[in-house]
Amino acid sequence: MGVVPRDPLATVAGPDNPLAVPVAAVVGTPLYVSGEAFVPIAAALRDQGMADGAVVALIIAGAGVNLPELAVLSTLVSRRVLAGVVAAIFVTAIVAGYAIPAVT
Repeated sequence: MGVVPRDPLATVAGPDNPLAVPVAAVVGTPLYVSGEAFVPIAAALRDQGMADGAVVALIIAGAGVNLPELAVLSTLVSRRVLAGVVAAIFVTAIVAGYAIPAVT
């Protein structure tokens, strides 16, 4: 796959792991992948056995917070605001990841 290692990630973020959603959010944070490119990655991870909520958390964290975006934002806002943005997106990814099984 190249960008995201499917087998280890699907194992760690599988449906049997209660911490799958936060792990997926942490893994997705440094990735620099557009929302459109995450669709085939998410499909492959889901086919490998990754939990639906973890896939959603990975997509939100990866698309919302990535290293190039943080570099640009750090030149525009203070570190405190930057930390707030990262925390808000990270929390949103985790909440959405845990909410997905409840609505599906």
